[in-house]
Amino acid sequence: MKKTILSALLCLNLLAATAQDIPCTIQKSEIFKDKYRDSKLISLDEDSKGGVVVARSFMGSVFNSDTWGYYFEHYDADMKLINEYEHFVRGFVLGTIVKDDVVTMVDFGYDKETKEFVCNANVASLNDFKFKTTELFRVPRKTVHTGIIFSGGGSSDSDNFAAMLTNTEKTAFAISLDVDDKEEKKEIHNIYVYDLNLKLKIDHTFKRDIKDRKFTYENIDISQDGNVAYLLGKARTAENKKKKEGGRYQYELTRITNSDSKTQVFDTDEHYAASLILLFKKGGIACAGFYSDRNDSRFKGLCYFEVDPESLAIKKSKFNPFPEQFMIDKYGKDKDKELKDISYRDIFLTSNNEIVFNAEERYTTTTYSAYGTPGVPSGMVGGRYSVVYHFDDIVSAKLADNGDLVWARNINKRQSSGGSESFVSYSSMVKGDYTYFFINSADKVSKLSNDRIQFNQKSAKRSNLNVIRINQNGEFDYKELLDDKDNEVPFMVSQGVATQGNSIYFLGRKGKKKQLLKLTM
Repeated sequence: MKKTILSALLCLNLLAATAQDIPCTIQKSEIFKDKYRDSKLISLDEDSKGGVVVARSFMGSVFNSDTWGYYFEHYDADMKLINEYEHFVRGFVLGTIVKDDVVTMVDFGYDKETKEFVCNANVASLNDFKFKTTELFRVPRKTVHTGIIFSGGGSSDSDNFAAMLTNTEKTAFAISLDVDDKEEKKEIHNIYVYDLNLKLKIDHTFKRDIKDRKFTYENIDISQDGNVAYLLGKARTAENKKKKEGGRYQYELTRITNSDSKTQVFDTDEHYAASLILLFKKGGIACAGFYSDRNDSRFKGLCYFEVDPESLAIKKSKFNPFPEQFMIDKYGKDKDKELKDISYRDIFLTSNNEIVFNAEERYTTTTYSAYGTPGVPSGMVGGRYSVVYHFDDIVSAKLADNGDLVWARNINKRQSSGGSESFVSYSSMVKGDYTYFFINSADKVSKLSNDRIQFNQKSAKRSNLNVIRINQNGEFDYKELLDDKDNEVPFMVSQGVATQGNSIYFLGRKGKKKQLLKLTM
């Protein structure tokens, strides 16, 4: 009886909340057309006057490497194009940084004559985009674990062969290079950290005496002053393999400076932790992620580890199971069940040192259409397989400064795609006490059993843009921001880029037509 009353009250609160306004300023650029093939939003940074610098990758002819490159576009605060620049590369861009009206673009290419990979920093003023190139480092081709070359794809051990990360303050950036140990196949990464004056702060070779494929490189982060890098990884050791309970692996956090390094091993004991994310908090560092009591592909709740930034001693660890309200969101009633197919998307730190953790239910289904089935060409022998990518429920949770669970919500959603996820899935941002999700959905929101609702898909490229908002108490409301009938192009909601202010940007695309959208909450 209490659960029924609780669900009814939550439904009334939700219906009342949806009638309220969610303040949002909507700005669009002019419709434009690209010279080359489909472009993708790579990065977006604010300038000092409220404008933004957008970097988009483009691909022209596969037979002409001179038509692979990047668009740089500088917009003012009113979304008017001030300046633009096309940059052609034979390698690929690891990342861009815009600070103090200066853009720094770091690329990674191959020198055929010397048979070396070369990493360059290209620096220019936003006024003219006249880039000056500085070589950062070069390494022999044979020493790099390339994997899928020049696509940012993973190598055989799932690590990116070259990746770049910029710290939140934009004072330093790190480049991680996966080294190919051809003899012993050990896990080796070269870590380079530079400040924005391109001064080398850290040059470190991370080595782990374990087979490359048995070490999963989770993530790396940099301190505000750029003097310390933290590398988080998951190791599958022979000792852990013998465990009778919990995950057959251990997490390892390594603190790296230019002079030394130290590693802290921490085990989740009887629990399974699918993955952990490292983040800086005020006064320290922490790791957070999902955990399970059954296996590492299912999820029972969220785990939290607080770590001393100097000694790496574990000061606190907590395992928070999903609360009753979360299970009611998901299933319509409280069930003793663990979730599966949940993929981490974003993690945020609020001004109160709270952690907001966002994820999505993702999985694939495969169907086989035999000869004679409608839609299968009559001349085809046998039939064909079709793969559908599903992007369903949104999972969002907030952890307090001490690691306790404040709230966890499941937002029911059903979306799918036969290929690109650009127009399905979602992007999120956190501003103040609110967490926002931006999704494309059908005109009507479905009503489910036990006073629940579900967002559905009309068409990947013919949907309304909606915002879902969760407040400090875990209560959520929603609002339609743009009707597809009022848009010349649909917007790629899975590729949104949030700024340090209150805005998030999306690129819209329909055929050759493109448009940039700015939403300010």
